[in-house]
Amino acid sequence: MQTTQRDMPAFSNSRQYRDFAVRHLANGVSSTPRTAQLPVPVAMDHARGVVLTDVDGNDYIDYTMGYGPLILGHNPPEVVAALKAEIDKGFRTASVHPGEGRLAELIAETVPCGEISSFVSTGTEAVQLALRIARAATGRTRIIKFRANYHGWFDSVHIANAPGNDGPSSGGQDPKAVENITVVDWGDAAAFAAAISSDYAAVILEAAAINAGCFAPPEGFLESVRDLTSRHGVVLIFDEVITGYRLALGGAQEMFGVVPDLTVLGKAIGAGMPVSAVTGNRAVMEALVNGSVMHRGTFNGNPLSVSAAIACVESLQRGAAEIYPRMNAHAAAIQAHINAEAAALDLDVCANQVGSAIQIFTGVRQMARIGDLAGADRGKIVKLTEKLLLNGLMPLPRGLMYLSAAHTDADIEKTMHALSKGLHAYAAV
Repeated sequence: MQTTQRDMPAFSNSRQYRDFAVRHLANGVSSTPRTAQLPVPVAMDHARGVVLTDVDGNDYIDYTMGYGPLILGHNPPEVVAALKAEIDKGFRTASVHPGEGRLAELIAETVPCGEISSFVSTGTEAVQLALRIARAATGRTRIIKFRANYHGWFDSVHIANAPGNDGPSSGGQDPKAVENITVVDWGDAAAFAAAISSDYAAVILEAAAINAGCFAPPEGFLESVRDLTSRHGVVLIFDEVITGYRLALGGAQEMFGVVPDLTVLGKAIGAGMPVSAVTGNRAVMEALVNGSVMHRGTFNGNPLSVSAAIACVESLQRGAAEIYPRMNAHAAAIQAHINAEAAALDLDVCANQVGSAIQIFTGVRQMARIGDLAGADRGKIVKLTEKLLLNGLMPLPRGLMYLSAAHTDADIEKTMHALSKGLHAYAAV
């Protein structure tokens, strides 16, 4: 690694790039959260395996993993080969091609609920398609969502994402877009039982609340949601944009043993290329099959993204018995190390972990449930992740870390050392 405590990285080229970018690019970035990084939003030059190299030549062990999609690491050979072969055939955007059927077959082989699939480009789009299918299948319009579960940035679901705010999460949202949304506390089976009725078309949730802070579902919660939605004829949608192909080959529904009616997939399925899917049982997906739901999109199922997804899922399928236990063990070791070091340094810092995802919190010493999020200090976490970055690690600025199949035991050993140095530096501030 080039980055050490004695030779702290310089960011002159990243700063120079930012000064240039903000002239014509909003905030100098293409996604708002990227502005939060300290000491500056770092501009990347190239990546390989699990190492990111910025425009100043600094190397980092990457734990952003593209905000989750890079389940096989950067530039996995099987995905790169598939993309090169596909490019040689021509882009063929907006065409029917054999890859679509193969990817749908792979989903059926790996995702418990995945009998019929349909493809779009982003998780936000896939959520909207899933909700539309559920409404068409039931003839109802009302939806239940859960606090601190993120389902994309469209007005119809972009609410109740932060503690203490059940309203819109952004300026410019249409407040009337959520008139048919009911918000319930995630993990609270009693509150959900009181809210659910046969008036609802769908319930949508993250089976494991990774986006909120890496929370596993409380015992019996998913089972209760599944039972009550079935009783009331309500479509159960798992948003597995993060957890699909990450927590297990079959995602959160495999890990926790609860099968929804519809699942939204994204991120990891494409190994870094933009592709997402709605998949589900034949009965509910019939609303799309029979044409009652309109499904359009120029880039839906584009051959490049589909080829990457096929290569990715096939690779995960072949190696699942080894890949997932190793990733999860690495993540558990990192979480335990953070918590032990924080305790030894008497810091208000802790970490949660579910599968191959870790969330670091500041301002608290334990984060047991989503309701505790209000106690976390969101400003200090950015300062802590800066210390980690200065010691050669690249987590997301908000403290979320993703493992990949490419992280080795040697990478984890280096990571432990860098974590210790970063936490000591944070304690000294």
